[in-house]
Amino acid sequence: MASQDGGRGTESLRSVLHGAVDREQFDYDALVAGVHQRAGRIRRRRAVATGVAVAVLGPAAAAGAALVLPDILPGGDSTTIAPATRPDEAPTTAPADDDAVTADPTPPWQDGAPPLPEGGFEVNEDLPNAWEIPDPRPTGVAALDDLGMPQLAAAYPRTVPVMNLMVCDPGRTGGAEPEAGLSFDYFTDDPDDPVINLQVTGWEDSGAARDGLLDDDYLLCTWSPRPGEPQPWPGHEGDDDHLVFAPEGSDQVAAVVRQGDYLVAVTVQDTGAAEDIELAREIAGKTADNLEALDPVHGPDQG
Repeated sequence: MASQDGGRGTESLRSVLHGAVDREQFDYDALVAGVHQRAGRIRRRRAVATGVAVAVLGPAAAAGAALVLPDILPGGDSTTIAPATRPDEAPTTAPADDDAVTADPTPPWQDGAPPLPEGGFEVNEDLPNAWEIPDPRPTGVAALDDLGMPQLAAAYPRTVPVMNLMVCDPGRTGGAEPEAGLSFDYFTDDPDDPVINLQVTGWEDSGAARDGLLDDDYLLCTWSPRPGEPQPWPGHEGDDDHLVFAPEGSDQVAAVVRQGDYLVAVTVQDTGAAEDIELAREIAGKTADNLEALDPVHGPDQG
């Protein structure tokens, strides 16, 4: 669905290009030239309409704005190495004991490795993840199984916490950015299929990042449109670590779970029906459970 001309993916790409950086900060002519240069390859991957899976934040930390669209920017061919680590930086949480670190993790909602696009993860060598995030996607979720492998998968931190419902234009001065991130976009050419985005972002202070979503502050990116009050999540009433957003007038719904140093956000774009909210909750909850098992350092609850 997202790859059709005039479809929802095109509109999402247009929104990201508008919201990520302003025109004075970015060479649009170079972007257009790069798009034409690599159009054949992009079409083969059915990703031209939804390159937004790696929507970037506004200004770079020290060198102005940065817009990273893998395989689209001139000279920007991606590589397929695993997310890099920063050995000179201390982890943001205390390491777990040796037994916990060396034990074979058993994620409760994952039977084998989830599928990846040909070539694996897109990465940004200039801005790698602060730590390697294990792939926590759940298996056995009917909607994901029906969609097959994600059309896009990215492993770097310069991304929005909740895809398609937040913008960085140009960004909140001094706002917090993720330190690590994984992004997955699922879609097909069938207009009856949903479009699903899964974001896993790692934070220095995940509690403050969660509060930033609730209060629309602290973070570099802001809501667009404003999501209103969180919707009910059965079994997690009054739990700010389990949030559902359904902005009025939007065809997108999102479920967000705080797990350890992470925020897990799932956005579903389809009909806006209650089934979409249920699907977003299922994927977000199971992904968070898997993270807790797979990452003994950053995954456990921090209080």
